[in-house]
Amino acid sequence: MTMLTERRARILELIIGEYVQTAVPVGSKSIARKYRLGISPATIRNEMAKLEEEGYITHPHTSAGRIPSDKGYRYYVGSLMEEEELPREVRETVRHQFHQARREQEEWVHLAAAILAALVRNAAIVTLPHSARSRLKHLELIGVRDFVALVVIVLEQAVVRQQAITLPEPLSQEELTAMATRLNGVFADLSAAEMAERSATLTATEELVMAAVREMLEATDRGGYGDAYLEGVRHMLSQPEFARSDKMLDILELLDEHTLPRLIPLRALASEGVTIIIGRESWPDLPAAQASAIGQCSVVVAGYGSPVWGAGAMAVVGPTRMHYPRTISTVRYMAEVMGELMAG
Repeated sequence: MTMLTERRARILELIIGEYVQTAVPVGSKSIARKYRLGISPATIRNEMAKLEEEGYITHPHTSAGRIPSDKGYRYYVGSLMEEEELPREVRETVRHQFHQARREQEEWVHLAAAILAALVRNAAIVTLPHSARSRLKHLELIGVRDFVALVVIVLEQAVVRQQAITLPEPLSQEELTAMATRLNGVFADLSAAEMAERSATLTATEELVMAAVREMLEATDRGGYGDAYLEGVRHMLSQPEFARSDKMLDILELLDEHTLPRLIPLRALASEGVTIIIGRESWPDLPAAQASAIGQCSVVVAGYGSPVWGAGAMAVVGPTRMHYPRTISTVRYMAEVMGELMAG
């Protein structure tokens, strides 16, 4: 990205600061009146015109002021922003809340989402961690009807998946239980890839069962992480950007704990420290309605985890007019706390 002149960069920084605080388009007169830049209002107006020509700010139709564009926010995050350190009392309060919670992974994850949403006043999503390769801990077969059985598998951290299959022949519950016992003896503690490589003499029905098991393991791995907890939807919908009912419906559909983790490439992003996606810059393959909704948002993502528990991710979702210095430092700190909890 081309570097801005010092003066132009300062004006962009002031526009972003004003707009983040007020959600009102910023005019040159406002900048000249509030800040002593040592230049005339006409010069400020000319510099803002240049910033608009270069795509860093844009001009809403209903206002004489300007607002930052996605490109402007990206320049700010990459070149102008100074990350804020969370106050010590906030950090101590966060740690105290975790120490008060039960030492259970799901409680930690749920609490992390609630604390993160409250601190940044936007939506927060935190996923349960799991290892990169899911492994089968236990398999059960449950008869449903003569030719239908339910394949139930238990993975690490007591994650349960199930899938119904059609059997080539009717089997009693006793026969299904005996088959599950044999398959557990052969395939327990293996990943989907290791199962495919394991040589074993299987019946046609056992092959069918193991195909379903591998499919569930592979689907879990493709999903990136385990179940997700979402908090702070009310905070996000209170933002002025989403006050219009047509936008609110799109955002509500987006902010679903099942939809959001699929849209955000959590595994890839969380492996890179703290990652910031701004507006429409990273959603080329989404359907139009989802792209329109998430294109109004910025996402701040970080990973956490430990060798024992595996990896998880957390993300804050808010309008592009979010307070980036505070949000980034908060996500970074929460990921650090979660990593320490998992390691301890």
